[in-house]
Amino acid sequence: MAPSRVRKASLKDLDTLVRHRRGMWVDIARFTPEELDAGDRVYRRWVRPRLRSGRLVGFIAEDGRGRALASGCVWLMPRQPRPSWNGPSVPYLMSMYTEPAHRGKGCATRIVREAIRWARAHGYDAMTLHASDYGEAIYRREGFGRTMEMRLRLRSRGWVRWKARRTAKRSKV
Repeated sequence: MAPSRVRKASLKDLDTLVRHRRGMWVDIARFTPEELDAGDRVYRRWVRPRLRSGRLVGFIAEDGRGRALASGCVWLMPRQPRPSWNGPSVPYLMSMYTEPAHRGKGCATRIVREAIRWARAHGYDAMTLHASDYGEAIYRREGFGRTMEMRLRLRSRGWVRWKARRTAKRSKV
């Protein structure tokens, strides 16, 4: 079922946003249940004040009965100034998740489009994200491209153990 609408999240949606972020991590990485529980607590504490202040904007794709099918967030991530850019932050698309039964039906695409629309309406000229293998095709279709970002791990503890993407075969019905 395609989403009937995408709306902005409120503090009342905090449980959904936390549950969906956990689902994202379950799908893309290997964490123990204890690590996921701890991550949920930290994320909840991190999200609440940002949702209140508007530094994080959540989007929920719902069906006609108001059930959350998917969600994603835009965090106004602090950025250092540089020539030709005056803003103190850049919109960072994050925590994208679609309930398994609703994947491939346009939920994530609708959230990405709404997030882009929101960022443009608020005067931002770029949006950034880190794409999992699962979401990269959606982001590319919406105009995102790879950047030159690099990373050096300074310690071994805390590394994410990424899962290899499994391509699901769709049955013809």
